[in-house]
Amino acid sequence: MDEVPPVAGRIRAVDSLINSSFLDLTGEGGSGTLSHLFPDIESRPSFEDPETMLEYLDSLDIGACVISIMEPGHAEWVGQAHRRFPSKVLPAMMVDPTLGMPEVRKVIEYHERYGVRCLRIPPFRYTLPPTDRAYWPFYVKAIELDIPVSMNAGMPGPRRPGWVQDPRYYDEVAYHFPELRLIMTHCGQPWTEEAIATIGHWDNVFMSCTSVAPKYWPDALVQFINTRGREKMMFGTEFPTIPWDRSREEIEARGLREQVAPLFYAENAKRIYGWDFDVD
Repeated sequence: MDEVPPVAGRIRAVDSLINSSFLDLTGEGGSGTLSHLFPDIESRPSFEDPETMLEYLDSLDIGACVISIMEPGHAEWVGQAHRRFPSKVLPAMMVDPTLGMPEVRKVIEYHERYGVRCLRIPPFRYTLPPTDRAYWPFYVKAIELDIPVSMNAGMPGPRRPGWVQDPRYYDEVAYHFPELRLIMTHCGQPWTEEAIATIGHWDNVFMSCTSVAPKYWPDALVQFINTRGREKMMFGTEFPTIPWDRSREEIEARGLREQVAPLFYAENAKRIYGWDFDVD
């Protein structure tokens, strides 16, 4: 793996969403479903141990991260990373809301066993909008555990129906569950204005700006990050979709305001995830 030279003056960051599929790009969520969007995804680095991953992130001034357990075989790797580096690696987990109470019990198990502190639920996988009652037990459990729920907003990468990820559905979820910290991901495209409106409408709705290369972010999204959304928006890549070095370089070219950049890169993630990340 090539060494990445540090950049002087960079703000240290929390990557608010990484997928554990970097452990096996041929598995679920790997290159097979996303190569049409990210043709070089198979060239992304993999990491045999957390130390190697954290060293690589550190070279890019990313001091901490949230890693989503994409499949059961990845749980032990992510859980061990959290146990060894609790202020550097925070586990999330994929949830299938169609499985009902057995999946709720799995959430409790993973919370206790692996330190999971976020539920990941991409609606496109189930062709159910976030307002469907199948999701509601998981919203309630997240509130009970005081952890956020992270859900895709916008057209999905895999070729599946995207209407279920229209950001307007989160408006109703936020209304019914005001104690739930709800994190949109994927920038809401092509419904960026709807995503911005929903985030601005509710105190408990946020966004992790993942899976869309920053040079393609609509100007309205950058304007929102710099103004009304300055305490709502978070740096994130959903690596292996977007490489860390590319993301940092392209965000720096978008012109985040000096007083906004610390919030976007780290401070918002600490508050929204309710975790004392160590980015140094």
